[in-house]
Amino acid sequence: MSLTGHRSIRHPRPPGIDTLRCTARYGLDAVPDPQHRAMMAGLLDSGLLDGLIAFAVEYEPAVDRAATRVRAGRLAAEFAAFGIAVPAATIRTITVMRSLMVPVADEDLAFALDRVWVFGTYLDDLCSREPAEAEAVLREALLPERAPARPTTRYLRHLFAGIAPFCDPTFLAVYRAFLHNALIGVLMEAEFTPEVSDGVDSDFVRAYNGFSQFWFVSLQFTDPCLDARTNRAFWSASLCSGVTFLNDVNDVLSSYKEAVDGADFVSSRLYRSCVREGVAYRAVARRTLDSGLGARDRLLALASADQRPHLERYAAGYVCFHLRCRRYRWNDVYPGLTPIDT
Repeated sequence: MSLTGHRSIRHPRPPGIDTLRCTARYGLDAVPDPQHRAMMAGLLDSGLLDGLIAFAVEYEPAVDRAATRVRAGRLAAEFAAFGIAVPAATIRTITVMRSLMVPVADEDLAFALDRVWVFGTYLDDLCSREPAEAEAVLREALLPERAPARPTTRYLRHLFAGIAPFCDPTFLAVYRAFLHNALIGVLMEAEFTPEVSDGVDSDFVRAYNGFSQFWFVSLQFTDPCLDARTNRAFWSASLCSGVTFLNDVNDVLSSYKEAVDGADFVSSRLYRSCVREGVAYRAVARRTLDSGLGARDRLLALASADQRPHLERYAAGYVCFHLRCRRYRWNDVYPGLTPIDT
């Protein structure tokens, strides 16, 4: 099944969906808050995700599992040497994600990219729970008089030094800036209140948060046709749509994991929009998913014939990753979804 075009992923009840042994209520007992549970039940009952689920079931990811396990082991040892406790599940899952979305043949580059993606995810998770860590990393990373005293800041320098031989220096500077922007976004998210009484603009913060910029431009490593230095016009034109696709699809497909957590759910853009606008959660989710898939279509329209297959694989891998890795817990709702990060 192809992810190309909306028809293949928006069929209201795709053939084969019943083989997932899914009911809309399965797995909702894990959501502790009754209001959040009702919102998720409405989303699942709406059928909005059925097409994506059916696609993910049939999608066969081209990932060398043995190679990802080897790189994951190397990363775990490296993190331990730096005194950083990155969870094994994060290492395992994100090495699969990177291999799925941004495959490269060079093993040294593959390891350098895994290092960047895994630590970027860990830093996002860490700083979201501990905003003071984001402040400290920003000070040590961006103020010239600050030496990198923290393990996280020292490792950031290490990972960017590791990726530097594989990219243009200007791209490297932009890549670093996107990560630092993401930490500023984390600090703004820390001001969200559970009852959404704050005056913070969720859409601005979500767009400002540079992690999606960071993940999207990683595609430049996959092929010379996407090299950032020689294809700057493409990247300048496509960055907005790329970020919209990543943010919107992630916001929808993170919903169950966030509902189980509770605190993450009330700080999510979907929940905050739902409360502020006084509209149903499923309606906000539908609008957001439509926006994300529309952004994906714009990306493909911008791409050349050489670039398009890489973008298609990236988008398909992103959807598959969210639905078939254990980080997002969709297997709890759809038991027929086989995790790919085992």
